[in-house]
Amino acid sequence: MRHVLVIAYYFPPLGMSGVQRTAGFVRHLPEHGWQPTVITPYTAGYFAYDESLLTPIKNLDIPIVRTRSLDPTRLFRSKTTVKLPPETKRKTLTSISNWMFIPDNKVGWMPFALQAGLRLAQTQKFDAIFSTAPPYTGHLIARALSKRLQLPLIIDFRDDWVDNPRHQYPTEFHRNRHLRLESKVLNQSSAIITINKPILDQLNQRHSDLSPFGTIIPHGHDNSESLDDAPRSNKDRLKLVYTGVFYDVQVPDYFLRGLAGFLHDNPLLKTKISAIFAGLVPDGFHDLVENLHLQDVVNYIGYKPHPEIIQLQREADILWMTIGHRYGDHGISTGKLFEYMGTQKPILGLVPPGTAQDTLRSYGATYLAEPTDIDGIKDALNQIKSDWLQQTFPRPDESFVSQFNRRTLTQSLAELMNSVSQT
Repeated sequence: MRHVLVIAYYFPPLGMSGVQRTAGFVRHLPEHGWQPTVITPYTAGYFAYDESLLTPIKNLDIPIVRTRSLDPTRLFRSKTTVKLPPETKRKTLTSISNWMFIPDNKVGWMPFALQAGLRLAQTQKFDAIFSTAPPYTGHLIARALSKRLQLPLIIDFRDDWVDNPRHQYPTEFHRNRHLRLESKVLNQSSAIITINKPILDQLNQRHSDLSPFGTIIPHGHDNSESLDDAPRSNKDRLKLVYTGVFYDVQVPDYFLRGLAGFLHDNPLLKTKISAIFAGLVPDGFHDLVENLHLQDVVNYIGYKPHPEIIQLQREADILWMTIGHRYGDHGISTGKLFEYMGTQKPILGLVPPGTAQDTLRSYGATYLAEPTDIDGIKDALNQIKSDWLQQTFPRPDESFVSQFNRRTLTQSLAELMNSVSQT
């Protein structure tokens, strides 16, 4: 066994999508000859907790070293579930944070994580360091440890850093500071990973002074079951399911308005359709449901442990997702998309042109509409209705889906780490 030190701010029992990629890598790395040790903060106030994501890691006796951190989440009582702030408040807090903290408001974790890494290296020989971001403080921690310990560094970009479409820079000074930090991290790295080609292309464009670099390891899923094992569609009730969180321009409004318009044109279907939401919904969600007279159709069940989410997805007729319109939306590909594909269920994708739409087209079992096109959403729902009544839902390309199994993706990561840690 080789040993890798993993730097990950977001880690179970924290929930939501930013956790699952890293947890999957950590869980499967021992199968490919790498024993991980994880450095992560003590849990504090957060939007969701999911102990089920931590259980398989505990069962493998993977060392997890938790440290202190001086960041804004420490203002909340430890392990308190915090309500998602209203969008206006979130934007205000984000703007203040962008002014005050570089690279992000987790920078107060850095001294504690560095101390923990150096202490661990006194008793355990590591062969590589792996960090995943955001938050990009993790990359700075990993870079410092790599320099001090003279170890190869593998960095993982789950989102773009400098040109992240969800990050607004207060001044040109702030952007240039981020750019310099990104350059230092890239120069120290032995291997660079991104989740998709647009992010990799942006990195290469910003750092054209370096030789072309980078490996794409996309998001994935843990489902290894075949189409024949999937629950069958219920001819008496059409079940539309959304799992996850809404924030920023990723909102449920256009889907709900499209659904209301579809039911206005098809009133007899109102008792035959169920739209289930599992996760976290924004302020105003329930008022919108009521204003659209969808109370008997929409069922919000809150945040659920991951095994229950997977079961809910497998029992759905249609899974739906959205990526809102904004600058840089062509480069956004969410972890939800790949988890959905793992169920091999038809997907209604309300996504702009770009990497997510291209992936959905390759998947095959897809209904597409622009994120804010209410008429387009109604048209997609009409096609879904027709396929449901005839029981002719499209079937996905199983060979395409199999590429994104997390065991396969972790093998790619292990092979990359092998290549940069040869002695």
